[in-house]
This record gives sequence, C-alpha cells and structure tokens, in this order.
Amino acid sequence: MNGGIRLGKIFGFEISLDYSWFIIFALIIFVLSFAVFPQLIPGLSSAAYIAIGVITSILFFGSVLFHELMHSLVARRYGITIAGIRLMIFGGVSQISAEPPTPGIEFKMAVVGPLSSIVLGGVFLGIYFAGRRLGFSPFINVAAFYLGYINVLLGVFNLLPGFPLDGGRVFRSIVWYFTGNLRRATGIAAGIGKGIAYIMIFFGIAGIFTGSLSLIWFALIGWFLLRAAESEYQEVVYHEVLKGVKVGQIMTPNPTTVDPDITVGDAVRDYFLKHDWVAYPVVKNEETKGMITLKSIQNLPRASWGSTRVGDIMHPVSANIVTNPDVEVFDILPKLVTMAEGRMLVIKDSLLVGILTSVDVNRAIIRRLHLGEEAGRPAA
Repeated sequence: MNGGIRLGKIFGFEISLDYSWFIIFALIIFVLSFAVFPQLIPGLSSAAYIAIGVITSILFFGSVLFHELMHSLVARRYGITIAGIRLMIFGGVSQISAEPPTPGIEFKMAVVGPLSSIVLGGVFLGIYFAGRRLGFSPFINVAAFYLGYINVLLGVFNLLPGFPLDGGRVFRSIVWYFTGNLRRATGIAAGIGKGIAYIMIFFGIAGIFTGSLSLIWFALIGWFLLRAAESEYQEVVYHEVLKGVKVGQIMTPNPTTVDPDITVGDAVRDYFLKHDWVAYPVVKNEETKGMITLKSIQNLPRASWGSTRVGDIMHPVSANIVTNPDVEVFDILPKLVTMAEGRMLVIKDSLLVGILTSVDVNRAIIRRLHLGEEAGRPAA
C-alpha cells in the first residue's frame, strides 16, 4: 500500500493509517474529552477527561478495524485478495483487489460489516447495563455506553442502500442477482448513493446558515460518498469494458524510437518538436534502454541540452514502465496511471513491440462503450 503509516499485520492483512486519520482521531478526542464526558461524569480533572477520551477513541477505531476485518475475512474465504486495510478520516477501507465474482458473495461480504458493528455495539451496551447493576467505575460505564451507541449507529448508517456504503453493496448484490448485469446494478446503487450524499451535503450547508455548525460534518461525509460513488462506478465500468482486453490489442505498435547517445537538444529538435508524442522509447541495437519523456527534459536546464545525452536523463527500463502484450489491460491500469506517468513500454522476448498510453486505453474504452467493439475491434 502506498503512503500512510504501516502498523503491522492482523490475520495476515496489512494495517496502515492514512495521514488524514490523525485529523479525525484528534477531533474525536477533543469532542469526547471537552464536551461529552464532562457532561456525563462531572467533577473530574481535565487530565482524567483527556485520558478517557484517548482510550475511548482508540477503542472506537479498534471497532472500525474489527468491522473491516470482517469484510476482509469473508473476502479471503472466497479467494478474493485483500491488499490491506487502511484507517482514514472517514473510517476504514478494505482494499479489495477485484469485484466479487457473484452477487451472493458480494452480499455476504457487504452485510457482515454492519452486522459485526451492531453486534459489537450490543456487547458494549451489555457491558454498560451490567456495569450499572454491578457498580463498575463511571469511566467504564460511560466509555461502554459511547462505544455501544456509536457502533450501533455505524452499523445502521452503513446499511443505508446507497453505494458505496455496505448497504449500497447489499442492494447492488440484490439488483445484480435479479438483472444479471453488474454495471446496471452498480449504476442504480450508485445513483441512490449520490442521492444520499446530496441530502447530507444539503443538511451540512443548511447547518452553516442555521448556526448548527456541527452539521458541517454531514457535508464532508456527503462529499466523500459522492466522490466515492462516482469513482467506484467508473472502476466497475472500466473493468467490465476492458475485461479480456490484452495490451497487445490496443497498444500503439512499432513506435518511433530514440538513440540514447544523441543529445537532448537533438531529441527536442528531431522528435519532440516534429511529432505529437510526449515520450519516446530509447533503443540501441534493438535493446530497449528506457524511455525519454517531455517532463524529464523540462526538468533539465536549457543550457545543458547540448551537452546532455538522452541516456543520461531517460527513465531506465524497470518493472514500473514495462509490460507484456499478453497482459490484461485492467490489471496494469493502476501502475500505468500512478507509476508509469501514463505510458508503458511493451516488450516481448526482449524486443520492443509497442507502447501503451492512457490515450490508447481511453480510445479502447470509448470504442467499446459507444461503438459496441470487442477487444478494440468491431464486433461481428
């Protein structure tokens, strides 16, 4: 997993903290320590309130982690790879490598999260009621009540039928089961998810004008859900459209190449200014050395163009910028976008056979979506 702080592994799943997590962690501690607990347990010192606030906040995020672990364990049971679990400002997310293969598996994966939160909330509320009868410390009772309440609330909220909430995934699995069409089911569930997001944003903005500033949190969550719904729907469309499409079917074959021994000035004059490409494979004696990009040239002072060779500033051949024509396009999309700056060298049997760019992928998507093409060629 890129970025964040790695905490270790639980049940084989790598756990990490997104940097945004510290914002919500500090906010929850502040609210609990200076607003909630002073009202429920009056008369204590500030240090005592902060201590119980920190402990309760840690247990709360432990509950969020438990929720995500249940998703991940069910996914792994059905052979779906989990890249890891990340805690972030809006809770947690299990980084699933692929969509569930059937609506039944999706239903089980989705519903287990909210149910686990509700069950965990029931356990904490049970501790609270038992503590009141048995005379537990007010610290334990108050923390248990808060954790019980928030876990039940988390479970119920996640059961809302808007994608990508768990309830939205449950709803999608049901629509998918009856229609047999994952893209259509995702579109319907994402549409409901957007509706819920807009309602939350409306209440959040309304809170600003009515003086209820605490409602701004609704707007932030709504904005997050809106973006997530759009992003995940797009990913499903891409997956379905590009399913089975190989790199060799949509790449640009036999690209123009640059010799590593020419100067950067010559490369600019003879290649970058004459053609529309913003990157060229660097090849010498049929051996692919790397790739020269417009971006790498822009980072070089113009005065050095005449004395610097292409081979000195090119991106050398590495797994991040190289692919094979027999690889499925969807499998390398994340690498193409994040690590390869939108273009990859296509090499087979040590020979350069093409170059794959984001433009090639977008063309393939447009053709297959709007012209009914299969694998980049017109359907029969």
